[in-house]
Amino acid sequence: MHWKQFFRSIDQYIAFIARWVGYILVMAMALGYVSKFFEWGRQGPFAYLQDSIKVLWLWALTAIVVTLWIWTSRLHRRFVSGFSDNFSGDLRANWDFEGQWRIPEKDTLLVTDSDAGGITKVGAQWENYTFAFKARIVAECLGVIVRAQDLSNYYMFQIRNDRIRPHRRVAVPVVEADTQPEPEKEKPPKGASQIRPIKFIVGWQVFDPPTPLSHHLNDWFDVTVVVRGQSVRLYIDDELAFQRESFLQIPTGKVGFRNWGSEEALVRNVRVTLQP
Repeated sequence: MHWKQFFRSIDQYIAFIARWVGYILVMAMALGYVSKFFEWGRQGPFAYLQDSIKVLWLWALTAIVVTLWIWTSRLHRRFVSGFSDNFSGDLRANWDFEGQWRIPEKDTLLVTDSDAGGITKVGAQWENYTFAFKARIVAECLGVIVRAQDLSNYYMFQIRNDRIRPHRRVAVPVVEADTQPEPEKEKPPKGASQIRPIKFIVGWQVFDPPTPLSHHLNDWFDVTVVVRGQSVRLYIDDELAFQRESFLQIPTGKVGFRNWGSEEALVRNVRVTLQP
């Protein structure tokens, strides 16, 4: 069973249990109040309901609190609280990526030879968040992805040792030319429109000039990317290194990394904190 289907089935099961527990407790409390109001009997179930209204309320509140705790802290922790990864397990469990991503040493991700890059499996609806991690450039740069809808539509901030250059990766629809030889063409019925196939070409928009860094990045450094609305701020070692307002045109999306060719970088301690 796919993990999304598993979560969905668990959600449905918990919702079913919580719903019926709630129905039973509400009905019991309602009967308790009604029986107390009309003085129905002094023995049996009505007397118990009359004497146990406060206890039933406590049971109802406890059931609601426990249900919400299970849902937020266990099942949908990533959707409610954000995301984190220390790269101690299977990369495919948390990331969708292409290319040669791998774990060369404990708790460390190597991003290289990945033209499309890689993004988190969750977070398509993330809007405002803080994306933080530790990084070290091994060769050339590290591409940091935000607001990713998929591996063909996202923003990337390429961090080099001395500068930051923003990019946008986008899939553009292109109508294919009709290459069928003239004698083999079948004429469409009169009045019918001719349909031509559409394919998508992935390209890059590069925003120049790059933003220079105040100091060279020679070792491990901390990166914090704050995404809010259309604005983005990127901090390196708690120093504001890049800022743009009214820049991000993709309203929501995931996070990730991208390097291509000889570009290599190491990443540790990834975490995403959602903001209101």
